[in-house]
Amino acid sequence: MPKVHATHENWYSSILDSLKEAATPSDGFQSTPRLIYTYDHALHGFSAMLSPQELENLSSNFWEDVIVGVIYTGVWPQSASFKDHGMTKIPGRWKGRCEGQDFNTSMCNRKLIGARNFDKGVMAANPAGFKLGMNSARDTAGHGTHTFSTVAGKYVDGVSYFGYAKGTARGVAPRARVAMYKVLGGDEGRYASDALSGMDQAVADGVDVISISMGFDYVPLYEDPIAIASFAAMEKGVLVSASAGNLGPALGTLHNGIPWILTTAAGTIDSSFAGNLILGNGLIIKGWTMFPGSALVQDLPLVYNKTLSACNSWALLSEAPYGVIVCDNIGFIYEQLQQIVKSEVRAAVLISDDPEIFEFGGGAWPTVVLSPNDAMAVIGYAKTAHKPTTTIKFQLAKLHHRTLIFQGRQRSVQPL
Repeated sequence: MPKVHATHENWYSSILDSLKEAATPSDGFQSTPRLIYTYDHALHGFSAMLSPQELENLSSNFWEDVIVGVIYTGVWPQSASFKDHGMTKIPGRWKGRCEGQDFNTSMCNRKLIGARNFDKGVMAANPAGFKLGMNSARDTAGHGTHTFSTVAGKYVDGVSYFGYAKGTARGVAPRARVAMYKVLGGDEGRYASDALSGMDQAVADGVDVISISMGFDYVPLYEDPIAIASFAAMEKGVLVSASAGNLGPALGTLHNGIPWILTTAAGTIDSSFAGNLILGNGLIIKGWTMFPGSALVQDLPLVYNKTLSACNSWALLSEAPYGVIVCDNIGFIYEQLQQIVKSEVRAAVLISDDPEIFEFGGGAWPTVVLSPNDAMAVIGYAKTAHKPTTTIKFQLAKLHHRTLIFQGRQRSVQPL
């Protein structure tokens, strides 16, 4: 609770009052935010009656001046997610700083207010003469910048993944301040001494929240450096949020299952990235793809040949007729993708109902994945038409309008 407020209820009331002051009438109607409950014993929080717009404003602004320390692989300060337009003066309680190779004070601002590097553990564990890729809080892996912006990235317009999911990106708390504590590099290894030092410094610098996307598996709580450091942070009023890991849903696969921290799993949305397969007979079938480009796959021959339809041999595929190859569902879609890329066939249609395909982070070749049910019409057309042809259109979105739950590896797990 900010020190300017005598009680939690006073703090919560001031939050709602700020919504009233910022409200503008819409369609002749203006909501009046109203406090319903305050909670002071089992937890600290409140319930309130809000309009959808007030809820959006609250979620965007509630974290203003909260300082989040991210423990991970570093940050790329030039990212538009960390611009400080509209940010107020840095809180006087902040004690952190920016330092390190290729990362000086000028690279920080009122949004990105700190950046430190912790690598003495990895240096001590390696032989003399060992050199780090970069002795800096700068991110050479990329994932730290990704998770950093997920926590508190500012609004950035006109973003997409090579044409997919066009729109405005923002983090969970776009008004929060952020500081990076790099404790993990590229391939240099992960050491408890570095992680502990990063978390220790974050608390000393004055963060309100620690967000960490790494951990140490198969160790008891009393030996787990994340558990030990987060307990001490909790005693000082710092919330620690940690990733639940990349495995599941089997028993024993939870990452950072520590009772006194906020363990956060990956979520999903009600849409996926799509491409249209348009058959020569006019039938349009929507499939899944993330091929990063608008490749010209138009009115090409559609080829279904049992000799090569397993798509598990680049040598056979290399001799395939020119066109779009239809591959059978053999249960090994990643192997099929590798063989397709190696053979350099013009394009391919894959068949699978494995939910893990939705985690596939891109497509190195023009391909579209269809469900087994949809694929029946494609195979039937390819086998019976005189000269079957097809067109593939990429960079589409598929809205499901229902909850999707995909279980398995999540490569972008991020707390908060």
